[in-house]
Amino acid sequence: MNEGLYRTKPAAQRLIEPLVDACVAHGVSADALTVAAVPVAALGGICLALSDGLPVLLLGVPLLAGARLVLNLIDGQVARRTGTARPWGEVLNELGDRVADALFIGGLAFVAAVGPLLALSAVIAALLASYAGVVARATGAPRSYGGVMSKPGRMIVLAVAAPLAFVVGAGWPLVAGAWIILLGSLVTLAQRLRSTWRWHARQPYDEAGTHDGDGGRP
Repeated sequence: MNEGLYRTKPAAQRLIEPLVDACVAHGVSADALTVAAVPVAALGGICLALSDGLPVLLLGVPLLAGARLVLNLIDGQVARRTGTARPWGEVLNELGDRVADALFIGGLAFVAAVGPLLALSAVIAALLASYAGVVARATGAPRSYGGVMSKPGRMIVLAVAAPLAFVVGAGWPLVAGAWIILLGSLVTLAQRLRSTWRWHARQPYDEAGTHDGDGGRP
C-alpha cells in the first residue's frame, strides 16, 4: 500500500529525537502534546482568516503547520518511551487531528479570494479522506495512511501557498492550495477505500460474511 508522505515519518522521527528526550525529561505527557496541536492549528487558521487585512500573518502559516506536524510526531514517541501508550491516546489523537484539520484549513473560508464554499469543500474532503483511513481499522483492516493528500501533504500545501500569496501580493496561491487539498483529498479517499476493499477481498470470510471470529461487529 502506498503510504505517500508517511514513508518519510521514520526519518523525521530521528530528527526530532532531541525534542522527545526533552519532553520525557520534563514530564510532558503524550496527551498534552496531542491536545497542544489543536490550538496550534487554530492559530494557523486565524492567520489565514485575517490575512486579507494583515498579509504578514501568512508568514506564520508555515511555522504553525510545521509545529503541528512536529507535535503529532512527538506525542506517539513520548507515549511509547514512557510506557503510556493506550487506546484512549489513539482516540484523542484521531479526534484532535480531525479538529485541527477543520480549524486550519477552515481559515481559508475567510479569505476573500477563496471563499467559504471552496474552503469548506476542502475541509469536508480532507475529513472524509481521514475518516476512510480510520474506519478501515474498525472493519478489521489495517489503518490506512496512504494517498496523495495525507495530513503532512495538506500542511505542506498550506505552508507553501501562504507565503507565496504574501510574496506575490495576491490570493491565487491560496485558491490553488484549496483546490489542491480538495481534489487531492478526494483522490486519497478513493485510494484508501480501494486499499481497504482490496485487503478485505483477500480475507477468508465465512457464510455469515465475517472473518477472524469478529462476530460481524461493526
